[in-house]
Amino acid sequence: MSRVPHGGVGAFPRFDGRRIDPLPDAATDRPNAGTDAPRPSELLFVDPSVSDLGTILRNLRPGVEAIVFDPLSPPARQMALALAGVDDLDAVHIIAHGAPGRVSFTAGEWTARTLEHDADHLATIGQALGESGELLLWSCAAGAAAAGTNFIDALSRAVEAPVAAADDLVGSPALGGDWKLNVRTSKAATRPPLTEVGMGIYAGILIAEVMVTGTLPVGNMGGPVTHYIVDTDRKAIVGQVVLPSAMPQPTPVSMAVKVPNATAALAIGTFADSGAFLPSTILTVASPAKPTGAVGPSSR
Repeated sequence: MSRVPHGGVGAFPRFDGRRIDPLPDAATDRPNAGTDAPRPSELLFVDPSVSDLGTILRNLRPGVEAIVFDPLSPPARQMALALAGVDDLDAVHIIAHGAPGRVSFTAGEWTARTLEHDADHLATIGQALGESGELLLWSCAAGAAAAGTNFIDALSRAVEAPVAAADDLVGSPALGGDWKLNVRTSKAATRPPLTEVGMGIYAGILIAEVMVTGTLPVGNMGGPVTHYIVDTDRKAIVGQVVLPSAMPQPTPVSMAVKVPNATAALAIGTFADSGAFLPSTILTVASPAKPTGAVGPSSR
């Protein structure tokens, strides 16, 4: 886990569960977690698989300090270690991939069913928040549908603090995203961890690309359907595409989608309200992607 104070990003320090090594002098003009540094009022935890990580870390609001997760350690444990002894925070933010009723990290995911396994760590996270502090989930559609509502309610009980999440895409406006959390367990206002400039320039660019191909079924055009690309080995969401549910005539789909690792074992499908993954019968995902021009409907 790597801690990045507001105002600087360079070579990331490493967190080994006992101490946080300082950044090189050239990386920042502030000591990393130093005793003479102003105490942050908000902490942001970022999964290393998210796109355009550098833009996030270079554009934090004043008072926000970022910590990049170690990809091999359970996220709740890392958060509890970082927050042990901390109190009175205004907010704890998480930026990671998401889907209705879940937040997906490189080292696993949170759902209503997994929270009980992290009960002690989640309690520590909640204890770090002040009286009006909130846990804010900047993850695509984590609060959407019944699965999303059940998830944030369960998470709020686990941390004993208000929780807010998005019901649609989070991130680049060019990809159909925004920085709004419309599903919450309290009426408190939520502020994104990034500056206005940071939100405006966040590009949502991932590291690699895969090809999603298939044919949309014939039928009456309904609302858009989000199809999630899942790393089946890590059981984590790594990307998604939004397509019409049907078309007046058979419509081929061929689009490049950015993902963290194009060589991983990937599947594409949707999630039931119960949280079960439903593999697609009309779409397939394969790598590597071939060079393309326009990629069709929105993807991330």
